[in-house]
Amino acid sequence: MEQYTTKRLFKSQLGTGAAALALSFTVAMLIWPAWSLTIKALYLDLAAEGLAAADPKTAGNLIGAVARGTFFWMVINTWIWLTLVMGNHGKSALTTRQPWTGIGYTLVAWSAGVAGFTALIGFLGIWWKPFSFAIMFTPGSAQEVHLAVEAWEASNFYALAVIVAQIPLVSLFQKWPFAGRGEKPFESWATLALGTALTWIAWMAMIVPSWMKLAIGPEQIVTPPFGTWPAFAAFCQAYVIFAIMPVEGGELYPMKLLAKKQPLMGICGFAIALAAGFVMPPLIKSIIVPLNLAPGLPADVVVASLELSVIVFMLAWHHLFDDYPSAALVPGTGARILCRMAAWFGGGTLYGVAWLKSFKLIPYGANDLGMGIPPLGVLAGQFALLMTLLFLNTFFDKWPLVRKVPEPALSPAAVAGGEPAQQGNC
Repeated sequence: MEQYTTKRLFKSQLGTGAAALALSFTVAMLIWPAWSLTIKALYLDLAAEGLAAADPKTAGNLIGAVARGTFFWMVINTWIWLTLVMGNHGKSALTTRQPWTGIGYTLVAWSAGVAGFTALIGFLGIWWKPFSFAIMFTPGSAQEVHLAVEAWEASNFYALAVIVAQIPLVSLFQKWPFAGRGEKPFESWATLALGTALTWIAWMAMIVPSWMKLAIGPEQIVTPPFGTWPAFAAFCQAYVIFAIMPVEGGELYPMKLLAKKQPLMGICGFAIALAAGFVMPPLIKSIIVPLNLAPGLPADVVVASLELSVIVFMLAWHHLFDDYPSAALVPGTGARILCRMAAWFGGGTLYGVAWLKSFKLIPYGANDLGMGIPPLGVLAGQFALLMTLLFLNTFFDKWPLVRKVPEPALSPAAVAGGEPAQQGNC
């Protein structure tokens, strides 16, 4: 079996993390223009008739929704499915050498996103006219373009339902009740099946009513949760902060303070996350409204953006900075977690303010670079950086900042002389 030595471009943990974050930012600024302009060109060919019939603003909204939707389904959803739920199962089946492992698994992720969209949204489209693929991909009139916008926006945020419903099964419930009840892939596949059912319920209950204006005659039959989409988004981001905290450097706290075994520990963690969803947004709003951080943006959007910035920073700290400080540096569990929390909330807030002040200048925010790049915007734009850093760590193993170099084979004389081989990861 071939032996490997891990070589790091930067010796320090913080140096590697800072370099990885800078690399992620640079790559994100390149990937989104390339992704969105490619999707735009393809969709302009597919939907030319309907887009020509619609007014320019509606046509632009549809193109932007399609660009965002493909990204959400092929990148966000699939990272949760493959990495969090499946544990990157089969990632190194063909090769263990980077960047080929990462490239291959990225293609697997994209394929899984296409398959998931086809199965879940295609199934709904049999009976729901807006979700028909004929409407979503080849609208033939201005009216069908309007329907397609509704369908794409609602289906895009299936990703939010995945985040809200599936992440807690892993982060809070630790794949209970399936963990340890069969072969390793079984618990992941069973968790994915349960998560898909819960996601579908959450999506139909909360996301679809937020985007689709459903009515019987003159009577509106749905009400958006929390009254508006920004308010609901602010609730979700606060909820997610505490839903992921136990496994993103929190060492199972704060839920471990209340319980030590599943499912009670997961129930406690879920209750804490729900409470945060209700408490944090109004508290943050009371602080930021007088500051007027982003003139022209609704207060709930600003709150949701700041909360999402904390999530981005928390995940960056876990994946790129390896949960600095380590137990070797700070032996005490409480002190160690408090240090990390200071980094998450302090760094996340600073990053959040910087993002609000600069997102209109960034290609994956709202800067079209004069090329007509469909915008991601103040909220979705943060996922471009987030998913880049997540893929960099989990699919590409921080390559090229961290490399596994094959060791030279020992000579027969060295082996005969009993010279020990340096161990590495296979």
